[in-house]
Amino acid sequence: MNSPLKILFHVFLLLSTAGPLLAADEEADVPTHPLDGSWRWNFTMPDGTASRPKLVLAVKDGKLTGSTSFRLGTEIPITNAVLKGDQLHFQVIRERDGQEIVTTYSGKWTPKLIKGKVESNWAGEKQSYDWEAERGHVGAEGTWRWPFFFRQGSRPFQARVDLEQDGETLTGSMPAFGRGRRKTEIKNGTIKNGEIYFEVERGSDENKQITIYKGKQKGDTITGTIEFTDFEGEERKDKWDAKRVD
Repeated sequence: MNSPLKILFHVFLLLSTAGPLLAADEEADVPTHPLDGSWRWNFTMPDGTASRPKLVLAVKDGKLTGSTSFRLGTEIPITNAVLKGDQLHFQVIRERDGQEIVTTYSGKWTPKLIKGKVESNWAGEKQSYDWEAERGHVGAEGTWRWPFFFRQGSRPFQARVDLEQDGETLTGSMPAFGRGRRKTEIKNGTIKNGEIYFEVERGSDENKQITIYKGKQKGDTITGTIEFTDFEGEERKDKWDAKRVD
């Protein structure tokens, strides 16, 4: 039989996800602007390597905000953002070798495409490039949600994971609980022939709990299993039916 302290520890680990999952459930009912979400485009780096930058936008009360990144962990907020009708404009400011690099994006948007220009001084002198950002994904990248039940008959929570894919490697994170807490990064993520695998670790080294996600991706769905320890400290395997929402 499990001790009360052990059961309490498992309850704490499960509830550490409940806060953000409940918030996600409530947010799902809020109407969104057509620009809200992720946008991507192809870009060739100065050293010749290909990249697919990611732009995440949000519009609230007519105000445009967001962030952009070249890879997971390089997110930087956009600044000087302006949204007027079907036209948008914003800047991304970075620093390299003590020099301020200012990149300006401007274009006309539709719900599926942003087309315009990018101006940047990353090479020293300001240069201009065509810019076409689309709502598109490679493999499993994107934001995925699915209903999760802590107990049979309990209210479902909308769980979430944000995935990035580089070849057969998956990286990403799940929401954290409480203000100031960092997101939980997934570990050992892989995708091979549509078969997805990753782990999420929570707790200290002495009381580490690992949740294992396995599934088959087909388009905007993942069907598989989640293996974890429940409230009573017993091993459990549940169905995993996730849908890509962005």
